[in-house]
Amino acid sequence: MSWGSPVAPSDSLRLETIDGKQFIIHQVNEKETLYAISRRYGVSIMNILEFNKTADGGLEVGQILKVPYIPKSKVQTANGIVHKVAPKETLFSISKLYDVSVDEIKYQNNLKDNSLSLGQELIIKKSAGNAQIAKPVEVASVNGRHTVAAKETLFSISKLYGITVQQLKDWNGIVGSELKIDQVLIVAAPGNKPEVAKSDSTPVVPPVKESPVYPAMPKETTIKISEGVSGTDEVKEKGVAELIEGTDGNRKYQALYNGAKIGTIMKVRNEANNREVFVRVMGTLPIGSDSKVAIKISKSALDRLGAMEGKIGVEVTFYK
Repeated sequence: MSWGSPVAPSDSLRLETIDGKQFIIHQVNEKETLYAISRRYGVSIMNILEFNKTADGGLEVGQILKVPYIPKSKVQTANGIVHKVAPKETLFSISKLYDVSVDEIKYQNNLKDNSLSLGQELIIKKSAGNAQIAKPVEVASVNGRHTVAAKETLFSISKLYGITVQQLKDWNGIVGSELKIDQVLIVAAPGNKPEVAKSDSTPVVPPVKESPVYPAMPKETTIKISEGVSGTDEVKEKGVAELIEGTDGNRKYQALYNGAKIGTIMKVRNEANNREVFVRVMGTLPIGSDSKVAIKISKSALDRLGAMEGKIGVEVTFYK
């Protein structure tokens, strides 16, 4: 074991070379998660767990982690930033790194799908307003309604009109968080009259927000998200999560699931409160399980999701 030559990131302890590989030695701070650490150092959660076998059971304050060191691979040019694809990077992770959309990267680099190659160079040009490939945003009419455009979310619409996500849900009877293109939403409290100008009593309409519109990419019948350089498929499933009996004293985040290899790391999201936990598949569902049960998880994982009972509605995400 030896000290690494590159300068360690300011929020880590040091850089070390172990068995010929460079690692950032990181000490876990209060409220830190695997996801936050992976974003901080630009590596995947799977990469961190590969060298920290006990981290899937939860993190503790002061815990020491070995995080694979990936040097920053970007060069600033007159045409934008040239980014060289590193191991385990995806279009999604790169888009988050530069705060642009996946569609912008694909358009600027003439990419037909989400596949990337190790060492591939990508042009990253941040457009004004970080526009997405979508039609211009429509604003509320005088009756306080908004028509959903492509790529819009409850959060983005709430910010547009200065209201909360919960108000949008309550006024429109929305239970989850999914929206449909051209769906009409109430964006003013029912019963309230739209604001009018005092000078001529003309209804005040928010100005239209202009954003660059890129040519639409060819439509595909099936959208696949690549998680690895070689290209893997994202799998999402919604259903019921149930407690694995006998795991009350188990601190590990474990799961029983059909359709994924043992050892697969998957994300489980509580649809009621959007809390998330990463679990490791330890086996398959028992024969005779309720058909509505998509996954069984350990007590510590269920607690992490803020479950008030033994069964909750969840969304499961993993990569084959």
